[in-house]
Amino acid sequence: MTQFLTPALLAEAVLDTPEAGFTALGGLASGPAARTSDGAALRVLDIVTGRVASALTNTTTTLADMTGLGLPVVAGGVYVFEFSGTYSSSATGCYIAAAINGPSLGASGVIVNHHLHVGVGADTWHNGCTNAFAATNTPAYVIAANTATPWRLDGSVEVGASGGLLVPQFARDSGAGTITIQAGAWGWLLRIA
Repeated sequence: MTQFLTPALLAEAVLDTPEAGFTALGGLASGPAARTSDGAALRVLDIVTGRVASALTNTTTTLADMTGLGLPVVAGGVYVFEFSGTYSSSATGCYIAAAINGPSLGASGVIVNHHLHVGVGADTWHNGCTNAFAATNTPAYVIAANTATPWRLDGSVEVGASGGLLVPQFARDSGAGTITIQAGAWGWLLRIA
């Protein structure tokens, strides 16, 4: 039998003189957009997500944006992020090159690690990390031609003087062939400052 939950309305609790050790838990009256940061300015874009709707291909060594995963960032914001999915290569010697691109970099820049999970005992990380926009990270590994291989880009970024989109990119690093990002790849970013 189907069960339904009764909707509940959460309200902010105001306590004049709470007893020691007592904390109040309440919900914001206006939803997530009313969340404050540092007690002053509103932050609408605390966490955003994206998803690849259909397969993306690249037959060149020129980086291309992963359509659907461009996520909005604001000038001066500091974010942590993760983008993940599966890719395949049309040839075993054709490796993925991945990067992050964005509008501008702040003082602490961007740090991105590229990880391929290819089975028990066979994971690979790029040797080092990307620390600039549109700079490639290339773990040289493909299980076999036309075999889905999980990938992940994770890191942090301080946005500079202009906001825009933070977007993962991909290309073919070496060899001849086509790199395909499968539909369903996803990503999120969280503003921390």
